[in-house]
Amino acid sequence: MNTSARRADATATDANRRSRRHQFAVAGAGLVLITGLLHLALVPEHLEEATYLGVLFAADFVATVVAAVGIYRNRQWGWWLGVAIAVVAIVLYVAHVTVGLPVVGAEEPETLGVVTKVVELLYLGVAAVWLRNG
Repeated sequence: MNTSARRADATATDANRRSRRHQFAVAGAGLVLITGLLHLALVPEHLEEATYLGVLFAADFVATVVAAVGIYRNRQWGWWLGVAIAVVAIVLYVAHVTVGLPVVGAEEPETLGVVTKVVELLYLGVAAVWLRNG
């Protein structure tokens, strides 16, 4: 293979790698932002139930926006922030439906809560692949 053919192959490989990284960034930013939007939709309900829960849900939304921007800009801290947000949200949800949280106690799982946890788990899968290969 001549030098220009090798250069063309290397350029194509770099372009494919950049395209794949961009696709992962869009997927990661989108998934983490979706979880934030789902939490934002629940702020009024949770403010009524227990003020601290509504504030936590609003803070979750703000943090997911920050994480999504970081992820889209290809910053590793954005991915890790998203991981922290998802893990904390999952742990708190499991606590909420099992042992209960202060003021509200334990409650039955709700459809929107389960959907949010599925999206968070999808995000964690995408983040794991990106962080391992990034």
